[in-house]
Order: sequence, then C-alpha cells, then structure tokens
Amino acid sequence: MEKVKLGIIGAGGLSTKKIYPSLLYIPEVKLEAVCDLDENKAKRNAEKFGANLVFTRMEQMLDEAELDAVIICIGPEQHAQLAPIVLKARLPVYTEKPPAVDAAGALAVARVAKDTGQLCMTAFKKRYTPLYVRMKEQMGTDRFGKPAMLVMQRSFSRYNNSSPRSTFLLDFCIHLIDLAPWLMGKVTAVHALSPEPNTWAIQMVFESGAAGSLAFCAHTSGVYPDEQVTIYGEDDAMLFVRDGHSLTFVHDRVYHTLHQINLTTAGQEGLVESGFLSEIQAFIKAVQTADRSVVQSDIASSYRSMLAHDSIVQSARTGQWVELKYEI
Repeated sequence: MEKVKLGIIGAGGLSTKKIYPSLLYIPEVKLEAVCDLDENKAKRNAEKFGANLVFTRMEQMLDEAELDAVIICIGPEQHAQLAPIVLKARLPVYTEKPPAVDAAGALAVARVAKDTGQLCMTAFKKRYTPLYVRMKEQMGTDRFGKPAMLVMQRSFSRYNNSSPRSTFLLDFCIHLIDLAPWLMGKVTAVHALSPEPNTWAIQMVFESGAAGSLAFCAHTSGVYPDEQVTIYGEDDAMLFVRDGHSLTFVHDRVYHTLHQINLTTAGQEGLVESGFLSEIQAFIKAVQTADRSVVQSDIASSYRSMLAHDSIVQSARTGQWVELKYEI
C-alpha cells in the first residue's frame, strides 16, 4: 500500500513540537509539502522533517503538490476558513482544535464536508489518549453499569484573555468540554457561572439523564495542569482520572489501577499518552484505507462540542439554563 502524501499548513510552535515529530513514528505517511506565511519557518520544517516542497500560499500548494491529505495547524478562525477550501479540492483535512471560533463556523465546515464527501477531522486529542479511551471502554462494561454523574476539574496558571478569539474557555477548556459528551453522550442543557474569564462553574444535563459538573479556573500557582475526571456508575462503581496521569476503577470497594502514565516519558511514548500520535495515526489510517470508523472526532461531532461551548458562554452571560438545539 502506498504512503499517504501529506501537506501541512502551519509551521509554528505547536505543530513543530507535536505534529511534525509524530509523523516520524508513522511509516504509512510521507511529508510531501510544508506551507507557512513565514517562508523561513516552512523551509526549516521541510528540511528538518523531510518534505520535498515549500510554499507560502496554500492555494499554490494545493495546485502544485500531489497530495492525498492536508493538516492545518494555525488558528481557529483560519481552521474554519481554510478547511472548506481543502475539502472542495477533494482532499481530506485534519485541523487542530478548535475547528472554529464558534459553533456556526464549525457547522459551516461540517456542511462542506458532507457536500464533498470528504473527511474533516478535528484534533480533539483527549478522545485518543489511552487514559480516556480505557475509561470509555470500562464504562461500557456490565460491572460499571449506566453512568449517573460526571465530575470534571481542570486548572492552570493565569491565562491572558487578550482576544475574544482566544479565551481560556475556548483554548484551554475546550478539550474537556469536548470530552464530556464523548464519554457521557449528547448534552441537552447547560448552566454556567463565570465571575471572570478565568473562572467557570458549569452544570450539564445529558440525553441519558445523567448529570455533569465541570469546574475550570486559571489560578494554579504551578505550571503543570491540574486535571481530575470522575464518573459515577450504578451502585458503587466509579472511574476516576487523577492529575491527568492515572485511571482507577472502583467496584465492590476494590480499587483497580487500569492505566498509569510514567511522567518521565518522552518521544513516541509521550506523544501516545498525550493523544497527538494516536489522533494523527487515526487520520492517516482513515485516508489510506477509507475506514472512517477509526476517527473519533469528525467535524460533525466537533460541531456539537462547539455548540456546548457556545451555550456555556450564553448561559454565563444570561444567568439562565440553555437548551442545546443541534442542527446536525
């Protein structure tokens, strides 16, 4: 089977640290072209990661490079602007999170993906981390039973909300806002309080009847994120992730460690535990085999997570419960 010829748009800090290095561990892919407005950055990454072609204009790359797929890693507004162009060029596309600055933007991209029949995937990496994949698998067992309650907590050091297009909630909390329905099912209503942009207290109701409580803040003294996720099942069953690196299942008063991250991991193992490598592998496999079942975060589901985000913002602004009305 031939390798997937890939073009990447963006050669900034995140892509250079996480996306490009992940390709080194995926033998099924060949980095064919790099595109960035800063030609020096594009040349640097092309040379470092083995691309043949360098571009400063995406349209030129799409016209001249013989590509099988495209990754876009720039900003959320540009994700929504550029992804439809790639899709209309009949190429599958992977964008970094979030897929747009709001649900309307994500919905527009989803409609283009449907019209063209092309895959559009969002890099919601929590869906691909071993911790949460194992958590979701355990939730499907008879020993766990029907989920009743989700509790999430995440904090980080102070975030500079200098732009309405880059807020603490959209940039830093969107991963857990996305993770909640992936684990628990569709969100039907939300209520939120936010006394200031770096503090959020959120309630969720899921279609199953389960409840959710999410707390986010940017007031941690250290630089390592605090991440706690607990799901309560029937009877005394409980699953919890602590500090973002260990998963425990409790049943009949017995604690079972299901997954533990070695915090000293680096290289391939570190990229797997963070979800970066696994999500790109899923994208490449879907492109190569046309099997989209390996993709956990297509644009349609990403739109629904963005609608949850927008509804949280609306609720915090109005002080009212907001019912989510999905268009897809």
